Amino acid sequence: MKTTDRMLYLDLLRGFAILGILISNLPAIAEPPYGMKINYTDISSWVTSLGYFFVTGKFFLIFSFVFGYGFTILIKSSESKGLDTKRIFFRRLLGLFLFGIAHACFFFNGDILVTYSILGLFLFLFKDADFKKILKISFIFWIISALFYGMIGLVAHYGIMEDPSLTKALTEQSIQGYLGDFVSVCKQRMTELKLTFPFIILFNWPSAFSLFLIGLWMGRQNMLLDPDSFFKRFRGYWVYIFFIGAIFNGLFVWGNLNSLNYIQGFLTGASLAVGGISFALLYCYGLLKFSKSNHFVLNLLKTAMAAVGSMSLTNYLMHSILLAIFFNGWGFGFYGKLPPETYMLLVFPIYGFNLIFSVMWKKYFSMGPFEMILRKITYG
Repeated sequence: MKTTDRMLYLDLLRGFAILGILISNLPAIAEPPYGMKINYTDISSWVTSLGYFFVTGKFFLIFSFVFGYGFTILIKSSESKGLDTKRIFFRRLLGLFLFGIAHACFFFNGDILVTYSILGLFLFLFKDADFKKILKISFIFWIISALFYGMIGLVAHYGIMEDPSLTKALTEQSIQGYLGDFVSVCKQRMTELKLTFPFIILFNWPSAFSLFLIGLWMGRQNMLLDPDSFFKRFRGYWVYIFFIGAIFNGLFVWGNLNSLNYIQGFLTGASLAVGGISFALLYCYGLLKFSKSNHFVLNLLKTAMAAVGSMSLTNYLMHSILLAIFFNGWGFGFYGKLPPETYMLLVFPIYGFNLIFSVMWKKYFSMGPFEMILRKITYG
């Protein structure tokens, strides 16, 4: 596979992951985070179930893998140019951290950029580690992610089951805060950060770092120079991978839609560790097949998705900005007023805008606007 094809596949992975992250983040931006279902209908349960089954815990794994793989590209590029590799990478992490802080304060407190910047510091420690050590540590963090998913599942129903009056009060406070002016919204966002940030640590940090290391391992071996060779290792196993993923994701859905005891909550929560990685692998394989398509319409879509992926930072931040305008009180004020089947329809115009905007922007510029700022921070 040519270098341009390899970069196309990486950009497609990013562009596809950005779509899944949009779907994942929408509920967190559209309604209060305390587990109380408001405006829900019978259809809402189906929409939520599909999200849990196909999206939750899958796409950020892909994005984390690409981050780890991109780390090796940055290191090799810096070394070939005689630049200070450590300085370049740490300045890049600083840029992501600053973007993440602003993002969390003003638009979405479920920001992932701060997580990536912090975990990236530890990723650098494995730059020269041997492959066995990298895979061993990656597996350990995957096990930790399963335990953390289980902990989240264990306490998921606590607020509603043990103190529904507190849950209701917090939900009403959240709606009132987000429907206020810009300052009121930011205050509410900061108030809820004490809930969202620990959740991010439990839900994202171990699994993200595990995939960072897998990306680092594959990047050092240049495995995506020929991704067909990598995926040939799974030939004859795809059916089993699908059924394993379907079973464990099904358990995860069942645990999220039913009031369970603590043991059942822990086990069904932990099942996402297997279900997430199984479906993420299937998605990556399917995207490779998609990248080989020569159909006219699919080629257009492929080009547009790659453009989205090449501007992943800009498009990620753009999601939160557009959704804040739609849901917050200083914008259109739809926070806490729509059922999932309605606000999920926003995926189509927002990702459609990503596709069109990215293609048009790339006609005139080599990178997205926020990528330009990040590059200035990185290289000074």
